[in-house]
Amino acid sequence: MSIDHLLDRIWTPEYTCNEFVCEAWQSITNENLTQRLQQFLNGSGDFQRIDGPVSPCIVFFTNGPRSSTHVGLFYCDKLLHLSGRGVQYIPLEILSINFRETRFYL
Repeated sequence: MSIDHLLDRIWTPEYTCNEFVCEAWQSITNENLTQRLQQFLNGSGDFQRIDGPVSPCIVFFTNGPRSSTHVGLFYCDKLLHLSGRGVQYIPLEILSINFRETRFYL
């Protein structure tokens, strides 16, 4: 499956990494993740934590309980995510070095 149609997305206050990962997940899996992700980020979701990345899975990055959570999508051995610099499709290790904790979920 090609992800090329996702590579031109731009971060805005209304379209953040959360909305991007929902769009990417739906494009890849045909599953709408929006409500499930919102519930999870508000402490009541039902994602299953896994030990390591599988394609596709949701990846959460944090620097501690007081920092905001960044989210991306692990797909075909790379991380697809949206930042202020735009969409990146990069090795997971590149982004993980900027965060204290990297967690994987299905």
